[in-house]
Amino acid sequence: MLRITADIFSGRSNPVWEVRDGTEARAAVRALTASRDLLTDSAPAEGGLGFRGFQVEALGDDHAADLGVASVYLPVGALAGGPGAAELGERLIGLIGHSESAGYGAQDALPLDESLASFLGAQLESVSSAGTASQSVRDTRGGRASAAEQAPEDAESAAAVTCYIERTAFNPGFWNDDATTLRDNNCYNYASNWRTNTFAQPGRGAGAVYSAVTCAEVTRGALADGMHRRYDCFPDTEKPRPLVALVVAPGPGFIDYHWYRLQSEPYWGHKPGRTAARNTDNSGVVISNPETANRGPYTQFCGYFYGCNSQRQRIR
Repeated sequence: MLRITADIFSGRSNPVWEVRDGTEARAAVRALTASRDLLTDSAPAEGGLGFRGFQVEALGDDHAADLGVASVYLPVGALAGGPGAAELGERLIGLIGHSESAGYGAQDALPLDESLASFLGAQLESVSSAGTASQSVRDTRGGRASAAEQAPEDAESAAAVTCYIERTAFNPGFWNDDATTLRDNNCYNYASNWRTNTFAQPGRGAGAVYSAVTCAEVTRGALADGMHRRYDCFPDTEKPRPLVALVVAPGPGFIDYHWYRLQSEPYWGHKPGRTAARNTDNSGVVISNPETANRGPYTQFCGYFYGCNSQRQRIR
């Protein structure tokens, strides 16, 4: 048997399907082994936002022996190892019709049906054709905040407000060096700086998870967890208070959310879904401003927020 994960989302849970038909699984393994030059051990660190590839895991030692390893990764789009990656990806998507649910799917998991196959096929075609220590600082309203931290609506406000935030040094190894941590924590975990190993969702810990992937709904979930909108200050008792930013991929088709956190360097860090934490955008440029960074399909900027100690311990 094989378990296939489409590595596409950042906040939402990735689609996962299991191929339990022995004939289909063996045929897929043969196709993979015939294209080893297209495969890597894991997701490329520079994967970024959007459809990155497929993780294929052997669930039995027979298929692992055929593959030579227990797990392989097929990068697609700009990171593909060659033109055959798209065709091989299409073959893996086609196995949805011969698959079953992984059995431990998250509540927000997409159903394994024809619409999922069509969605993934369209996204694969799109990326393939494109080819491509804690420090307290002031966060000040009234023209005194840096461009990297200033939202357009904030700059228009006449009221002067000063809040204090905490910024930590960029520490990607904390998120990247352990396989469980890498797999089971997403962008919301990173923004909250709290490793839950639950692929945390805004509002779930407060019993008020978002009902749609929109700026308004994901914001509502995060506020229910205890975040504040920017310039609604937290007291010192709520340290650490990171400055974070929310964006959404509004569709049509590709719909997801993503979070960034301001580091002390200063630049912004983020963790796209199950992939490595990084400080660069989809162009490989260090992120000085999440509003102007290359965010791929995450074109809608939803605003800035503060996390706090109570919020990060509440997320699930």
